[in-house]
Formats: sequence, structure tokens, C-alpha cells
Amino acid sequence: MAAVTTWAQGNIAWISFHPGDNQPSAAAAARGFTQAPDVGYTSLLTTHGYSVTRFLTQDSPPQSLIDQLNTFDLIIISRSVNSGHYQQSNETLAWNSLITKPVMILGGYVLRENRLGFTTGTTIPDTTNDIRLRIEQPAHPIFNGVSLDAQNVMVNPYATIITAVIDGTNNVQRGISVNTDPLDGGGTILATIAPDDAGPVGGTRMIIAEWPAGATLTPSDGGVRSEVLGGRRLVFLTGSRESGTAGTSEVAGIFDLIGDGPQLFLNAVAYMIPEPNSAALLLLGGLPFMFLRRR
Repeated sequence: MAAVTTWAQGNIAWISFHPGDNQPSAAAAARGFTQAPDVGYTSLLTTHGYSVTRFLTQDSPPQSLIDQLNTFDLIIISRSVNSGHYQQSNETLAWNSLITKPVMILGGYVLRENRLGFTTGTTIPDTTNDIRLRIEQPAHPIFNGVSLDAQNVMVNPYATIITAVIDGTNNVQRGISVNTDPLDGGGTILATIAPDDAGPVGGTRMIIAEWPAGATLTPSDGGVRSEVLGGRRLVFLTGSRESGTAGTSEVAGIFDLIGDGPQLFLNAVAYMIPEPNSAALLLLGGLPFMFLRRR
């Protein structure tokens, strides 16, 4: 029996449509949600000792919000956000340059060239079935404790397709929205969709990638501009896309990690927390089943 150890702790700002774990947005509540659709992630974090504070995603974040976010150890932008909030020149400047703390981004739509500019295009198909990852950097600490085959493909799955109850009816959601265009700013791809698994065909098939502080992105929304990253950035794509019949994008971002996916997520969060906390990155022998069930 594997020993369960203590995870590094830290203060995390969670950016989302939803103001509280038990307080979904009005649009999500109208479709029958009694909890935030992305609650699986924040619950997983708090169970493992992190303090998580939710902030509403918004247009043109004021300087007061930027200053407040810069007091946290890590900022995570949920899949459950409006990508239009990460588009205008003042918004990309805020998120790319003025926020100097580490940022982890879970959704592909905010990464596009016409949003924050982490990729050089806007192509973003969805996964269509369970996926595993091919690990491009096996020695990276995010992949500690994850079993790989001879081709550096995960032995266990990473994510699945979610069925959510919407308006009282089981509703199959779409999968992870994957950016297939090349990365901008010299980003390093850490993991891609395994070649034999269902998902986008061609392109990078990137799921996990990172950028150092000081990298330069060139987002384009009516005019190309250069922005220097104020801190480390990690892309960790996870969270369902709403189905075509869901009625609102505010039900996107449901927890979809299975197999070794939850451990990868926790490894990634601990990796992104600044020293001295990141030195305490330890492995967890098993994860509570409650976070692995499908909705």
C-alpha cells in the first residue's frame, strides 16, 4: 500500500464564471447546476491543503484586481471563462505582462492568436473519446509517479468525455478543446495527445506546455503587439466543452480527469507554486474516488 504524503500548500486564485463552489453562475443554475461546473478542480485542491479563492472572469480587469491577484502564489484560469475577456489590448497586457505571479491556464480558447497569443493561429478542435498523453519531457517533475510505456505514452488514461445532467436530462458534453497551431514565444511542449487516441488529427496536439518569465508573445486582435510575460505560464488543458444543446457556454469546464490525470494536475499545481513551497512536491499514492467519478 502506497504511503499518502502531504502536498505543498499555497494560496490559489481561481478565475471562473462561477462565484462560489456552491454558487454557479445564473446561466449555469438555470440549466440545473447547483454547484459550479468546475467545482471538481477547486474541491480537489482544497482537499489537498490549498487555499482557493474564486474571482469572476471579467472584461478589462482593473488595476485593483491585478494587484490583488499578484498577492497569490498561483493564479489558475479555469476552462469555464469567456475567452472574450482575454482579447483586447488592455486585457492581454494585464494577463501576459502585468500579472507577475505564475499562471496556469486550463482552457484552449484563451490561448489563441486572437486572444492571449500563446499559439500562432485559432484552430481548436475537440477530443472525441478518452485520451492518454505522450510525454515529450519525461524527466519533468509534472510527470513524477506516472507510468509510461516504451514510447513515453501514459499507461493509464488522462481524461474522458463527460455526461452532465442539464435540464434534468443526461447530456453528453464535448471533449477538451485542443490548440493544434504552433506555439508562440518559444513555449516548450511537455505533453501531447497519444498518437493512437481519439482527438484532433495533425498539428501539435498540445495538452501541456510551459513558458518562462520574459518570453514574448504576439497576440493579434486588429493589430499585432508584443508582450513580455511577467511570470511563468503553464498550459494544462482540461475541462469539458459544452455540448451544442447545453444552451450556454457557462456550463463548460466540468472535471474530466481520470486515471493519472488528477495526479498530473496536482503535480502541475505544486510545480507552479514558487519556492519554498515547490520544493515540497511529493507524490500521492492514490486519489479519492470522489474526484474521479463522472457526472
